[in-house]
Amino acid sequence: MPEKIIQKSRNFTPNLYFVVPFETKIKFGIKRGCKLQCFFGGVYDVEGNLLQKIDKEIICEVKVRDGRFYVDPKLIQEQNLVGTEYYEIILKKLIKPNGEEVEIYPGEMVEKEIRVTPKKG
Repeated sequence: MPEKIIQKSRNFTPNLYFVVPFETKIKFGIKRGCKLQCFFGGVYDVEGNLLQKIDKEIICEVKVRDGRFYVDPKLIQEQNLVGTEYYEIILKKLIKPNGEEVEIYPGEMVEKEIRVTPKKG
């Protein structure tokens, strides 16, 4: 199983990026040139209310600095995301520049960077 994060994006739309938790970045050697296979789940407001469901498998690129991963700008524009909300992203696999794939936290679901708790409803 992977790692779930819920955090605000950084930068300006449509070039939004997120940050891999530090421990995960170090443990798996996530650096520039890598890609992350992710599941882009829901979009939440500051109180944890679901604003939008995305539910898409995506590949994000780690570029500019180690640990920062960028969502495809086309998806950001298609979904009309502005970057001020909280985004639920599940990090599934690391794809190294040589093509090697490494599962992130196989066999368990890790939750480290949960910045807002989704409301049940």
